[in-house]
Amino acid sequence: MNTQNLAATRLTRLLHPDAAPALGAFLPAGFPNWTAGIDLLHSFAQHGAAVLEIGVPSASPVLDGPVISAAYDRALRQGARMTHVMTTVRHAAESGAPVVVMSYWSSVTDFGVQRFADELADAGAAGAMIPDLPLTEAGPWLAAAHAAGISTPQFVPRDVSDADLTQLGAAASGWIYAPAVAATTGYQGALDLTGMQHFTRRLRARTEHPIVAGIGISTPIRARAIAPLVDGIVIGSPLVRPLLEHPGKSGHTQATAQVRAFADALRDAAPAANPRSTASA
Repeated sequence: MNTQNLAATRLTRLLHPDAAPALGAFLPAGFPNWTAGIDLLHSFAQHGAAVLEIGVPSASPVLDGPVISAAYDRALRQGARMTHVMTTVRHAAESGAPVVVMSYWSSVTDFGVQRFADELADAGAAGAMIPDLPLTEAGPWLAAAHAAGISTPQFVPRDVSDADLTQLGAAASGWIYAPAVAATTGYQGALDLTGMQHFTRRLRARTEHPIVAGIGISTPIRARAIAPLVDGIVIGSPLVRPLLEHPGKSGHTQATAQVRAFADALRDAAPAANPRSTASA
């Protein structure tokens, strides 16, 4: 298969620059447990998440902070494996929201590169992002994903050179992931909006892919501030944290409330004349 599957096509349409920025909600597969995680993903989709991002639990999540690392650890201790990821994707896709998987490269190679791409496509995923995979080594993955018809969003570091940015743009499909800060997930410190504006302008000048921001967007107020610069925002730690701190129904209620609050912030921030439709270097 050499064209996008239906889920990937829906994702592309969803992130159109003339639309309000889309909210993506992240949750590790198998967290807080097998059934609750699937129920939560459906709840997130019902309460404002336009995209669902599912994390493959990893024992060495080098780009993640303590919150998501703890969630991955819990999922692994409860027996989460790649087969659980695929089943979670299948159930999450039934919500109607496009599903994107986030995985570290070692998990993909352990499972099998082409098998990973094919099973994701079969489960209904729109794509997968592998943030620790160097572009110089990404050929097998990009070929496998292309053959399966799924998107390959690319994580773009804040200090990326123009030459590398051009190559990342050429390798990407689905979206460009633009971290709001150069930090691990869960960052709650200061947010440099001027720097983020400059970064997104660089991205717009060198790629036509939608830009999705994450990392450091810890509150709805921050989401509202970032929204005019991007086509989507993915939140993870603001959803995982209450699930870690308040097991059971209370945590589920708080996580879903966070989704609603972020979704409302993005709707409120949608500009009348959308600056995302034009880029300046």
